[in-house]
Amino acid sequence: MSAGMQPNLVAKEPSKTFSDTQNYGAASIITQMSSYCSVAAAINEMGDRFAPNDSAKPNYAAATLRMLKCVKAQ
Repeated sequence: MSAGMQPNLVAKEPSKTFSDTQNYGAASIITQMSSYCSVAAAINEMGDRFAPNDSAKPNYAAATLRMLKCVKAQ
C-alpha cells in the first residue's frame, strides 16, 4: 500500500439491499462493497438480485473496472 492511502474503504454512495444475500455468509461485505462505487451490483446491473452462488458473469468485469477507478481516484 502506498504511503498516505487508507486501508479502509469509504462509502461513496448509499449501500444497496439485495434480495438474496440476507442469509449469505458474506452479506456484510457485499453490502459494504455496494456502497463503494457499486462494486457489488445486482446481477446484470438490474433489479435487486446479487446471485452470490452463481458463477461470475460479464458484469464481474465491469465491477472490477469500477473498483480500479475508485481506488485510483482516492
